[in-house]
Amino acid sequence: MNGKIGVDGGISTTPAGPHFLPPGDRNVTTPVGHTAYLHCRVAHLPDMAKVSWIRKRDLHVMSSGMVVFASDQRFQVLHSDKSENWTLQIKYSQLRDAGVYECQVNTEPKMYMSFQLNVVESMARLSGPEYVMAGSTINLTCTLSHHTQGLIHWYQGSEMLDYEGRVSISTRDEGDGMRSELVILEAAPHHSGNYTC
Repeated sequence: MNGKIGVDGGISTTPAGPHFLPPGDRNVTTPVGHTAYLHCRVAHLPDMAKVSWIRKRDLHVMSSGMVVFASDQRFQVLHSDKSENWTLQIKYSQLRDAGVYECQVNTEPKMYMSFQLNVVESMARLSGPEYVMAGSTINLTCTLSHHTQGLIHWYQGSEMLDYEGRVSISTRDEGDGMRSELVILEAAPHHSGNYTC
């Protein structure tokens, strides 16, 4: 890294040639079925240089520039003209997608940065009373770990519950998961059954 004198007399340590910018999170966790994003940021990329994504477990070249070599169409590279971002997008991520991916630039010497992708299964836990008296309130809580996007639907048997009348559903993000609460006021016999979220 070369230091050069700035206009104000201070030392600037910004490299003049191609270099990686801070990528944010290099250890990415996503639930099964969700879209994963690995963000590689390269500044001052020469015209002839290419950014590639490599899957380390089998050394498979996933992409070079905007050309994707993966036969699996879930993999795409997101990049716009003059942008420093070269994002590997994996749609509908599966457990088998987990592992180390490397962002490479074909300079001399070669530059590379590794990213760890973790794909986890969402786990749901349902809590609440097993029995309630007619006319009282049913209050059930569904906690999903490793689930950070999308809606949570509640079912009574095979019927999806509507958010209306005596039924209210509130859902909130809890960092690495989600929590949803189902409240049914003035429970009647037809509210008996199996509830799932």
